[in-house]
Amino acid sequence: MKAEEFFELRRNLKNFRDLSNPEYERGTLFSILLQKRIDNVKKRYHSYASRLPEIAHHWERYRKIPEWVRLPPVMRIKLLMRALGYSAKEIARAFSDPDSSEMENMIWSAIYSDFIYSPVAVRYQFARGRIGEVMVRNYLEERDLEFKDEHQLRPARKTPDFYIEDGVEINGRKLKWIESKALFGDIKLHRVYAKKQYDQYLEMYGDGMVVYWMGFIDELPSHAMITDHTFFDDISKIFLLKMKVYMADLKAEEIAERLGTTVYEWSIDDDVRSRKYLEGVLDLFDSVNGNVVIAGRDQNLRKILFKMGLSVVVDK
Repeated sequence: MKAEEFFELRRNLKNFRDLSNPEYERGTLFSILLQKRIDNVKKRYHSYASRLPEIAHHWERYRKIPEWVRLPPVMRIKLLMRALGYSAKEIARAFSDPDSSEMENMIWSAIYSDFIYSPVAVRYQFARGRIGEVMVRNYLEERDLEFKDEHQLRPARKTPDFYIEDGVEINGRKLKWIESKALFGDIKLHRVYAKKQYDQYLEMYGDGMVVYWMGFIDELPSHAMITDHTFFDDISKIFLLKMKVYMADLKAEEIAERLGTTVYEWSIDDDVRSRKYLEGVLDLFDSVNGNVVIAGRDQNLRKILFKMGLSVVVDK
């Protein structure tokens, strides 16, 4: 994608409705929107944090957060709690056990609606990253290449996701390492990762590859090879790029077989605002290693997945 196209696309991305653009993968648009929101938070947060007394006064008078605090739900509540004198430990406790807080209704709502900073969103982002790494691992194993992952390389100071002992020939280059990023490679983000990781990997391990699964700007400056999802042929890309989750009853096993995955049995019937239900949602994302097929059609779970940006396909 050319830089000019990226900036226009980013400018026009405002909410989930804009993710349904047939010209681009949903995962690509989601990644760009996500980074745009994070950049906005970084830009605005310190300004809001300098007005904590004002935020506290507004809450005490109207029992709501000022409308000018334009942050994602979780960040809005955490900022309010800071303004009211809550410690970092107390804020963390409130989000791990919302029923213990006087703001439990707000916190529960934020946990299931904030697609950036909520515990559910964080686990979902980990799942996306994990699937990218699984697909790279599959690529290396299918070619009988000897490699070490970042865990096996530790305690080395800087470790790529995969180090290929004898290297692998790709496009006339002998690559020794692969770094997987389940996001879109824009200029700003690439510059940060190049300084913190890629340049050091090049120095320590030799030539390597960076995979930006959601695509990248063509003009990125890099000594490492840069590629995207098109380099890999793996059925798990359906979850990563299409962001599809399947919910079914009788046909769950049939769908899972078609998508090369296993069925996740959803059997939690507790109230959606209970720790057991929340732990079930978190466990669902923790279990993701490929495409997602859920046995059951829990409407609350469907709404939560939708609020995380996923496209839920319900088999009737």
